[in-house]
Amino acid sequence: MRISKRAVLAQSAAFAAIAVSAPVYAQDEAAPATTEAEGEGNAIIVTGFRKSLADSIDLKRDSAVVVDAISAEDIGKFPDQNVAEALQRITGVAIDRSGGEGQSITVRGLGPQFNAVLLNGRTLATDNPGREFSFDVLSADIIQSAEVYKSSQPGLQSGGIGAVVNITTARPLDRPLGLNVSLSAAGIYENLSEEFGADLGGVISWSNGDVGVLFGASYNKRDAQIDRNLTGGYALRAGDAAIFAPESSTGLQAADIGALPEGARVQQQVIFSRDVQDRERLTLNGALQFAPSDRFTATFDGLYSKFEIDSFDQQFSGFFSPPFLDPQIDANGTVTSFSRPSIDFGVRNPDIADTVGLSQNDNVLTSNNREAETFAFGGNFEFEATDSLTFVADVAWSRATRDGTNPFVVLGALAPTSPLIESVNTGGISTITNINDADFIDESIQRLHFVNVNRTRVEDEVFEVRFDGNWEVDAGPLLNVSFGGIYTDREKTQDLFDNFAAPGFGNISAAEIFCAYCGYTVPFDTSILSTFSFDGFLSGVEGADTVPAQILTASFADAFAQLNNVANLQNADRTGGNTAELLSYLNSGGLDPVLGIYTPSFNPGGSFAVEEQIYAAHFGTEWGGDFGGELPWSANIGFRIAFTDVLSSGIDQPVIEFRETPGDTQLVTVFGPATNVSVPNDYVNFLPSASFKLEPTEDTVLRLSYARTVTRPTLTSLGVANTFGGRSDAPLSGGGNPLLEAFESDNFDVSFEWYFESLSYFSIAGFHKELGGFIEQSTLPVPGVVIFPAGNGGLTVDTPVDVTFQDTRERNGLSGSITGAEIAFQKTFDNGFGGIINYTYVNSSQDNAPAGDLGFNGFTPHTVNVTGFYESGPFSARVSYNYRDGFLVLANDAQSEPRQRESFGQVDFSASYEITDQFQVFVEGLNVLNEDTRDFSRFPNRVLTYERTGARYTAGVRAKF
Repeated sequence: MRISKRAVLAQSAAFAAIAVSAPVYAQDEAAPATTEAEGEGNAIIVTGFRKSLADSIDLKRDSAVVVDAISAEDIGKFPDQNVAEALQRITGVAIDRSGGEGQSITVRGLGPQFNAVLLNGRTLATDNPGREFSFDVLSADIIQSAEVYKSSQPGLQSGGIGAVVNITTARPLDRPLGLNVSLSAAGIYENLSEEFGADLGGVISWSNGDVGVLFGASYNKRDAQIDRNLTGGYALRAGDAAIFAPESSTGLQAADIGALPEGARVQQQVIFSRDVQDRERLTLNGALQFAPSDRFTATFDGLYSKFEIDSFDQQFSGFFSPPFLDPQIDANGTVTSFSRPSIDFGVRNPDIADTVGLSQNDNVLTSNNREAETFAFGGNFEFEATDSLTFVADVAWSRATRDGTNPFVVLGALAPTSPLIESVNTGGISTITNINDADFIDESIQRLHFVNVNRTRVEDEVFEVRFDGNWEVDAGPLLNVSFGGIYTDREKTQDLFDNFAAPGFGNISAAEIFCAYCGYTVPFDTSILSTFSFDGFLSGVEGADTVPAQILTASFADAFAQLNNVANLQNADRTGGNTAELLSYLNSGGLDPVLGIYTPSFNPGGSFAVEEQIYAAHFGTEWGGDFGGELPWSANIGFRIAFTDVLSSGIDQPVIEFRETPGDTQLVTVFGPATNVSVPNDYVNFLPSASFKLEPTEDTVLRLSYARTVTRPTLTSLGVANTFGGRSDAPLSGGGNPLLEAFESDNFDVSFEWYFESLSYFSIAGFHKELGGFIEQSTLPVPGVVIFPAGNGGLTVDTPVDVTFQDTRERNGLSGSITGAEIAFQKTFDNGFGGIINYTYVNSSQDNAPAGDLGFNGFTPHTVNVTGFYESGPFSARVSYNYRDGFLVLANDAQSEPRQRESFGQVDFSASYEITDQFQVFVEGLNVLNEDTRDFSRFPNRVLTYERTGARYTAGVRAKF
């Protein structure tokens, strides 16, 4: 377990914030952050952060199952700016970030796909290709509470073997009578991009006790920067060509070309990437409530969210294929150092110059654009038929969409000198050196090369009807009987458009588009180029001093103008496709005015439609009493049964052959006629549950529970199509698996809670999950044949070559178990200080794990959360440290190998001061120690991604009336 020096300092600081409160516990002059309400009993009303803690404790203590929660301090005032960032404070919860903000959660070692997220108890459509929910589409300003159910009960929706998370929004009849207004305005500063943004929000509500209305709005704009080093994984290169001689050698012959040994793995690329993103989010929500009598309440609510990322990612990239010069191989089979042939190498070794292939120095223009919209509407009707019988009916609809067009344009040059690639350190980045500084910005050697424009469109629509009943029996120990049913109809579609699909114009193939300029043979008007600086790129990281100071770049519009330039298409040295047909296509009309012939075409291989219908019923009983008149106890026993029907539809195309692109190693797939395919599937899950709660004393709670839970296959994985790509010497395939079934987990929980003071408690819990039929993405080798064309690699005729495709898709079959323990301690003092510490340990065993003993996706052995706070009078402050141990991101990722993330710790803080009862100023900081994330594969020197997003600071004012 690797912990940085800054992490140790952060932990010390957070613990100190708690420890300093102890010596001054008895001081009376420091007033607690509470106010007294006039009236009967002079009840103490807790406000601020302590109110959030009080609400969370009440929910935890009163619940029949194991649950933790985060509650808003006040309407429009959630403890963190981001819902996921707040959830990570909960025991057993860790998060993944995108662009520096929380996006998805892991609970008890199980990643985002294993956790169900509900909005007001309803399934919510998500813009992700799968089921996992992206919390970054929601503003925290609209959230009243976020509840994490770690054990199940019959009435709780199924779908998460890790946890079920229920996000609730504010209701007007829960607010004070009359008109209430809450407003906030803040500025945001991004430490890495050195840019400013804005965060604005407001909530207005009115009620008279019988009718209430609420409306909220939130707007957030950030200008973020993401600096990354990537390698594309470590490909198995056993038997590939290698020259075991120094790069400086001269006069080498064909006999000097050998082969890499068994088990040798070589990194695919070295990429230095700076992605500048304009991130903009608008969230609107509203609620209308009627309570004409004490027995009936109708609630109507709606949500709209729009989240846009406008990205421009500028990269320097080297792509590596055989032969490898002077490879150095460590004991793990990693080729830690090698060179690639250059123009200079070819001049010195003319006898093999035509067979080795030259390395490239590429300037890449790409993006990571995303436009996500979410709509959700629902109606809830609660009716007390009698004093003991209550019915609840709920109808909901939601729709989420995602769209984004992302070009990938390579303007590059054949390498004048042989680049030296090294991956020798265990904490830094992969490096590429032996390139003259002048060559990075030499416009005279730049050529057009490879292009792919990708557009992925996702739509998810959910319609849900739920009916629940509760009968207060009060017959001896039997207290309540609950029952109900739910119907969920969900349809998710994904449409892929790219340049790997033939445009359907004449006889033009896909390769004639994306590889129209492959081979670095066509120069262009270099007046479109400008220099781009990597100033400060990953400063302080081992290897960052080798990053090029400057590279060349251009705008998308200028690059595509050159790619569609008639003179360039007519260049005699251009190697890709029929010029007359391409020009005819260019002038055919209907193309994007900027993209031209690179307007993406519908790709059936990456498109699908899945419709899922779930019919579920539940029955539960609540029991209670006391042992000997002194030990209160309660129990919940019941079951849930769910019938799932799935229909996966799409277009499949039989493969006629695979070919290598002339003048390049890009893989080209030749397809037969497309056919429509639909595959049905159905399954049943019976989910019993039982929980027992005992109160040994008035301030302690003991819980025992068992439940069978289920996670259904992610909808993306159920597609019928197959995809192919990669390089001829590293071919890739993938696709859906429409016959996947849900997998089940038998869960056992035990916990002890001691509420020794107001707002203070200690808890310890143990859990065990037995997993069967587990679904994980796996990559398996599949044999195939690729046609290598005459002219490539010195071949004189088209030659079929046996290759191995790395086939990646979801598969059932993994089994095993997860066992763990959670400890939480929360203490508040009368002097305003307080602290929260929690720790989670998780261990796993797997019977047939593709990643060996690395655990399940998202599996994290250790997580620690420490928060110290002070709240007295008008002033409030918090500092939090969240630590996540190294964990498995994906069991099978790039090059069929696991992706692991190193341990990561982040320090956040917030402070506020109430100027008056109506106005408050506040400041917040996220990742204030500028911690980075680093991914690797099996061994620390096999770095996959090193990423920096920097710190973010917010300062603003809140007002309430």
